Amino acid sequence: MRKSLLFWIWAAALLIILPVFRADAQIGLQVKMSQMHYLQYEPIYVQVVMRNLSGHALAFGENEKLRGNLRFEINSESSGSYAMLLKKETPPLKGVILQPGTTHTFTFNAGRYYDIRKLGHYNLKAVISHPQLMKAYESQKVKFSIVRGNDVWQTVVGVPHYLQKETGGKIPTRKYRIVSYNTGRHMLYMLLIEDKDRIYMIRRLGLDLGVNLQPQCAVDDLSRLNLLIAASQKVFAYYQYDVTGHLEKKEVRIKSGSTPHLVVNKDVGTVVLSGGRTARRDLDYEEIKDLPFVSNALTDPNKDITSGKSIIDEKDDD
Repeated sequence: MRKSLLFWIWAAALLIILPVFRADAQIGLQVKMSQMHYLQYEPIYVQVVMRNLSGHALAFGENEKLRGNLRFEINSESSGSYAMLLKKETPPLKGVILQPGTTHTFTFNAGRYYDIRKLGHYNLKAVISHPQLMKAYESQKVKFSIVRGNDVWQTVVGVPHYLQKETGGKIPTRKYRIVSYNTGRHMLYMLLIEDKDRIYMIRRLGLDLGVNLQPQCAVDDLSRLNLLIAASQKVFAYYQYDVTGHLEKKEVRIKSGSTPHLVVNKDVGTVVLSGGRTARRDLDYEEIKDLPFVSNALTDPNKDITSGKSIIDEKDDD
């Protein structure tokens, strides 16, 4: 509340000092993509770096004289057509005062605002405008693509009675699907939970470390998916999801005498995690919160993500 009040005091002061300022100012604008290729329906993170070269402070707020606008222009290389806004909303720039000569970095999920779900190659640039600036400014163009990926494993399950909104009639189904694809830097595993009408969850699982360390998957008597994902040669992350994408269990284990693995009891339909020992956070592995720019989590951006401590992606684990 106090921060919000201070912002509006600042904004009001700027309006009093520079109520009608319009100079041929300059904004330095750069965009970066978190990866070169994205799985279809995956979040598409774009980093926008804005530098104020106008010689004046620029405030971005609700007032019309402060309401700067950021938009992306995304066009398909094959058709030349531009991606449409999903709603009227564009990426918000609010509560920011950009002082002269300073730089501010914003990160947005472009897929939240624009329809970029079709497979293909795209160009993207950012365009910024502001009431105090004589013209809009553009970033450079960056290229990315939307890919289908390769199915590694999939199965169809029925929705348990306790999760059905309506009972009676045919049993609704869900598909669990694990896909591997190349981001342009790494091979990744993704989990999708879907039916014929919608996707309930898409989640990054971890790196594809080769055929000997493929995910172990098993469905139990409540149609829950049990997953064991190798984070490295020694560290494994276990997840249990229900058909809605809700995470019910999570555990990280490391090899110690035996290798972590899933044990399936086909007679009663249970699945349990066995082998190894509980891994020690910050000693055996490091957690990250689904950082869109994964290299930021590493001391050396050129370092192999699988070396040293294992990286466990913690998206959706709140």
